[in-house]
Amino acid sequence: MPIGSRAFEILEKLVGSAGLLVTKDDLIGSVWSGLTVEDNTLQVHISAVRKALGEDRNLLKTVSGRGYSLAGAWRSGHLDHTAAAPVAVPADALFSSNLPGIRAPLIGREDCLSQLADVLSAFRAVTLVGPGGIGKTKLAIELARSVALSFNDSVALVELATLQDAALAASACARALKLASNDKGASAASIAQGIGTRRLLLVLDNCEHVIEAAAQIASAVLRYCPNVTVLATSREGLRIDGEYVAAIPALSVPGADVHDPDLLLRESAVQLFVARTRALRASFAAGTDELQKIAAICRRLDGIPLALEFAAARAANLGVNTVLLRLDKRFELLNGGRRDQLPRHQTLRATLDWSYDLLPPAEQNLLCQLAVFPAGFTLDAASAMTDNTLARSDVIETLFNLVGKSLVSLDPSFEGRWRLLESTRAYALEKLADAGLVEQAAKRQAGFLRQIIAPLGDASPAPDDISRFAQEIGNVHAALDWAFSPGGDTALGIELTAGFVPVWMQLLSFVECSTRIEHALAHFSPGFSCVPKLKAQLYVALGFSLLNTTGSADRMKAALSTGLVLAEELSDLELQLKAVWTLWSYNLNSGQYAAAKKVGERYLEIALRTENPANEAVGRRLIGAATHFFGAQEDARRELTLSLDHSAHGLNGGANQVWFLLNQSVLAKAMLARVLLLQGKIAQSRSLAAECLQEAERENDKLAIAYALRNAVCPIALMTHDLVTADQAISSLLDLVTREGIAFWTSWTSCLKGQLLVLQGNRGDGIRLLRSGLKARTENGWLMRNPEFLGSLAEGLLASGEAAQALAAVEEALSMSRQGRQLWCLADLLRIKAEILLTNAPSDLSRSELLFAKGLSVARDQQCRFYELKVAAAWARIMAGSNRPQSALDLVGPVSALFDQAIDLPALAFARALAEIPGILLATATGPRLAPATRLPSLGRDTCLRCQK
Repeated sequence: MPIGSRAFEILEKLVGSAGLLVTKDDLIGSVWSGLTVEDNTLQVHISAVRKALGEDRNLLKTVSGRGYSLAGAWRSGHLDHTAAAPVAVPADALFSSNLPGIRAPLIGREDCLSQLADVLSAFRAVTLVGPGGIGKTKLAIELARSVALSFNDSVALVELATLQDAALAASACARALKLASNDKGASAASIAQGIGTRRLLLVLDNCEHVIEAAAQIASAVLRYCPNVTVLATSREGLRIDGEYVAAIPALSVPGADVHDPDLLLRESAVQLFVARTRALRASFAAGTDELQKIAAICRRLDGIPLALEFAAARAANLGVNTVLLRLDKRFELLNGGRRDQLPRHQTLRATLDWSYDLLPPAEQNLLCQLAVFPAGFTLDAASAMTDNTLARSDVIETLFNLVGKSLVSLDPSFEGRWRLLESTRAYALEKLADAGLVEQAAKRQAGFLRQIIAPLGDASPAPDDISRFAQEIGNVHAALDWAFSPGGDTALGIELTAGFVPVWMQLLSFVECSTRIEHALAHFSPGFSCVPKLKAQLYVALGFSLLNTTGSADRMKAALSTGLVLAEELSDLELQLKAVWTLWSYNLNSGQYAAAKKVGERYLEIALRTENPANEAVGRRLIGAATHFFGAQEDARRELTLSLDHSAHGLNGGANQVWFLLNQSVLAKAMLARVLLLQGKIAQSRSLAAECLQEAERENDKLAIAYALRNAVCPIALMTHDLVTADQAISSLLDLVTREGIAFWTSWTSCLKGQLLVLQGNRGDGIRLLRSGLKARTENGWLMRNPEFLGSLAEGLLASGEAAQALAAVEEALSMSRQGRQLWCLADLLRIKAEILLTNAPSDLSRSELLFAKGLSVARDQQCRFYELKVAAAWARIMAGSNRPQSALDLVGPVSALFDQAIDLPALAFARALAEIPGILLATATGPRLAPATRLPSLGRDTCLRCQK
């Protein structure tokens, strides 16, 4: 039986082990000693051994994950019959290699060449397939050169590209083999007879246009010539017995996110482009900017070597930038092939003409129809484009043929999808336009997308569906661009926009979502009619999208107001809830907490009418969050606890998941953690913050993770001076926001990082970040928590000796707090102002103490022990510095005693140290006690403000 040398060595090794297990490592080490070989290479040769065993193939057993064993009784010896005498062959049939003498460097194909050499040693028929210009011929010739020695340098290259008639294929083969000097009498059988038993590598190049004749020649040679191996190149396989079809990949291209010059130059497409450009312009040197543009060209040309050579030739004369900008006109641009090439390889258009002209009409039609899918397509999409004129089985067959002919490729990123290379798609679109069928195809594509998206309705896509719908974004872009064009279908475009909103939201693509919605809404006119609910949905969705972008608060409010009116006119309670919820978000984020509380109550009223526990849970959370920032912490705790109590009733299910996008449990826990902190329950607060973050991470809900970090983990760590946790949490939030491109959150991260830097003593950078974040937030009308950030800015400025600027910042914070009823941090702002005034006039305690007293009163009214402790400690420090230690202890002692002794806060450390000063008595349940001397801490400041001089 004919068998490759590697496969025979494997067979020898297995026979020598007498039926025992031979591990994969042992086989590889024996057959490929000193080389690094992948498992799939071994599997190729094992398949060849099984094929040679024929009916006894089951003797070769695979031991899963370990290796192989060979059963049966084997012995060494000789054939019993006498070997056949060699067939006499005329002298002129003693052929040697006719490979071309000129060699060109094979850039980026080294690994491919090595793998193919192994395949060629295991199979007697190997066909290299791929689209035009992929480099099949060049690779086949270099492969033949690399293995020629094992064929005694007998390699026959048969060039079929120039043949106009398939009947001439046999004659061309005979002439290449020196079996005939003319075209008479040549046939597949006569060629096989002429070769006989000689050892030979027969290379059939460019078979696609004479595929039937080439297949007959290869089949006859393999059947009657035991020592011949056939290597073919074609845009489709020969489809003969024993054939191994090797798809030739494109050259590797850099990803869009790769910018490092060294990494760009590692990709073979970039290497080829640079090498070809330098060959034509020796002075060419690619800097960082040019390498980025070259990488973009390589991606646009799909790493196809021939197209890259055309582009490089143009870049040598016109420059890289010009080539990149003109790629939309690629067939006019990429036409500078070498004169010694085949005519079909002298322009990109000619290369594609060659493949297209070989297709039957049905395949030409489907290829052109599929070109309207820039992001690839499914089998259902391909069927939809035939408008039911073809049975599904016929569509499958036609698509299978296009894949086999290398005009359509399987999309490796998602199972069950196919795509056209960009150049092939551009060519097919031209053909579609020439036939006047672009509008018809675009309408079918848009209708198909509407059909698959329509079932979403108001529901959230299941997690498994998100990646599937994400694959369609590029197609949706194309469909919407057509729908809103002069010859498009506006109504279809509006339906498609509304239908795809849930997908954009789940993918956190808020900027794109708001842009597309505004474009759709701009096409409504007085005479335009569509489903009334669509307009209301689009306005409400626009409001929510703007909430998560850098869009202005005023634009968001206008959109929501319109959406809410339309929802009320429709008596649609669920849509009203969405509008009211987003309106609540507007008020909360713009720092209008009194208004937010009223809107939350309105939401709850509508929610109770729906009799849906999930809606009621959301309403309780909205009221609780607004009440927390309003300053009523006990009321807030009650509402948030009620919200969490509804978690057993489908809190995170149904339509809420689409429009609220978040795990409502995470939001409620994050806000409750803040409330617990202000109520002085530090340990519970930290624990609940960590719990809500873990819940969000467990579900991989990116937006929920962001909310858990921003609302709970980061601020709680900062307020309790847990700077290590704060640093880690802020870094995590910054990474997430940057990675996902959530623009709205950038100002948040700036302010939080600024607070941290001020606490760490890096006041200059902290002040800069706080000012930057506050400026962006104020310009867009988002004032939520700005008084808190202004307070941190004032403290940073005060510590930097900028008392006047610090006073201006805290006055702005107090004004903003009172205007929007952002009262939750009012007590702390009063403390900060008191300390600033004390710095300006150390001898005048009256104004400062009045502010301290007012801050204490506010904190107590709000049942906010955290700020009560902080204000009391600051005032007590002033008292202790003015020879009133007992008054200081009487002030701070009782509130500090309410905190867990294990908690480490600067204010608690101060109070405890104050109680330890000799002669100072702290009233306790058992009476006064006397404590030893202890140094008084300074509340985290370098020096006591009272004693700075």
